[in-house]
Amino acid sequence: MLALKIPPLVIFLVVAVIMLALSGFHFEASGWSLVLSYAIWLLAAVIAVSAVLSFTQSKTTVNPHKPNKANILVVSGVFQYSRNPMYLSLAMILVGGAFWLNTLWVVLPIVGFVVYLSYFQIKPEEAALTEKFGEEYQNYCARVRRWL
Repeated sequence: MLALKIPPLVIFLVVAVIMLALSGFHFEASGWSLVLSYAIWLLAAVIAVSAVLSFTQSKTTVNPHKPNKANILVVSGVFQYSRNPMYLSLAMILVGGAFWLNTLWVVLPIVGFVVYLSYFQIKPEEAALTEKFGEEYQNYCARVRRWL
């Protein structure tokens, strides 16, 4: 089974290459689409850095293949708004790329990325965290959405 097997960053890179191929390697961004892509990328970077800092300050693992190694449930900072801000930031980078490439076809791989991560990465992580943190994690899931 693919659950927790392929690192999310590898999936991200594969999707980015597919997006480039679908665009014909033409970069059409100009004007508003260029500004929008940079704004999305900047916001994604802020979210990702904030999420990683929250994990490191809490002295817990950022390894997506070992959710059972988490020693604390991080629910503050960006984790108040998204249970998966690191994955959200990767999806946002792809969305920014879609505006930069300025072609509709590149949206399809982004949808595939979100579906793949939800099923093969996030759901197994959620099962491991539920087992580890029980009701505390279930209450967190009831308060905070998976992506946004």
